Amino acid sequence: MYIKRGYLNIFNEGKIRLQNNTPVNNFNQQGITRGYLDVLASELSRIYDNLDYIERAIDPTRAFGQDLDKLCFQVGISRNSAVVATDSTDTNFYFYIDTRLNWTVADLIDKNYDDGEKQVLIDNGYISVDSNGAVTTLTIPKGTVVKNRNSTTTYTTITSVDMVGNQSSGVGIVATSTGSDSNVQTNVLIDHNIGELAPLRKIAGFIRCTNRFPIQNGSYRQNDDELRYNLSTEKSALETNELRIRKAALSVPGVRDIIFEKGKLGNGTVNIIVDGVSPLISQGLMDAINERITQKLSYGDIIFVNRPKYVGVELNFNVIVDSFNQDPLSVRDQVRDAIIQYINDLSIGGEIVWNRIVALALDINGCTDFIPNYFKIGDYDPLNKLNKNQIVLKFVNQLAYNDEKFYCDSGLCVGCITA
Repeated sequence: MYIKRGYLNIFNEGKIRLQNNTPVNNFNQQGITRGYLDVLASELSRIYDNLDYIERAIDPTRAFGQDLDKLCFQVGISRNSAVVATDSTDTNFYFYIDTRLNWTVADLIDKNYDDGEKQVLIDNGYISVDSNGAVTTLTIPKGTVVKNRNSTTTYTTITSVDMVGNQSSGVGIVATSTGSDSNVQTNVLIDHNIGELAPLRKIAGFIRCTNRFPIQNGSYRQNDDELRYNLSTEKSALETNELRIRKAALSVPGVRDIIFEKGKLGNGTVNIIVDGVSPLISQGLMDAINERITQKLSYGDIIFVNRPKYVGVELNFNVIVDSFNQDPLSVRDQVRDAIIQYINDLSIGGEIVWNRIVALALDINGCTDFIPNYFKIGDYDPLNKLNKNQIVLKFVNQLAYNDEKFYCDSGLCVGCITA
């Protein structure tokens, strides 16, 4: 490690040496000696600056930008680019006819269009009819915009989608902007622009949409600190296949942690249970993880990527609100949201602690007491939003198995206000 020297240090030391060891003693502004000494000090200080840059550029703890990229290139890793949030499966986002109407596609068209208008829909490819002229299919075109309630987050459909009967119809979607700002939780994408298509304007209000699972795989370009961590662990990752697989899985946006089970399903098998940033794991996220880690497997290994087993938590409670509080409904909603957040933040194999739930409720300003009415757990089906095989439990702590994750939402957690 060298000691960096600046211009003044070099100049003054050179001046002293010349004064002590030579007859030269004229260092005025116009003197030749001072001019030579100035050139020497300037060039040496410039060399020290270059040495400082080189040392920083080859030091993984100090390098940044392109210098850090070059270091990583030498060991075969690269900076992750920005990623557009997407879910290309047909099991997450879907369109459906407003369930309150109990209409089929045929009902939707017949009740809103005359024969001439139907022909326009047929000519433009929006509907299909059978040999008897009965409507069989409504086609929502590729590129339809879907968005959240205030239109701050928008996606477009990857393909066209056919709606048949009264069944929901799934389609892949991709965000219109890059980065994590487009990531969404469950049931956020509930609006669309179908009404901007003139032939479908009459029925746009009857068509609903939503996303069953969160979409959390959008990310911005990897920053220097994140890349530096990958570089620091690369050597150990090369020595153990498990660490390489773990690093690959955790590099997928939306993954909080994984449970790694090698050989569980037989020799050469790897079973991964995904713990997501959001509690529910979509098929699209599992596909992305599978694709990323397949590149890191040893020859002959077989990878299985799975969701945890979801244990739905049903909770009914009453809250007693301060009599001076002007908005008791807000207090109840805050209590409910705090409980849901607590349960969903638990890791796989986590434990519900009742004292913690009570403490969270009483921490809400205006809540003077929390009274649980019943507590159930069941086998939660995230695709159909059903909690099956419920078991009524006592109000005691509950521990999940090592492959289970507790889940709760506003449909499972219900609160009332007690006067």
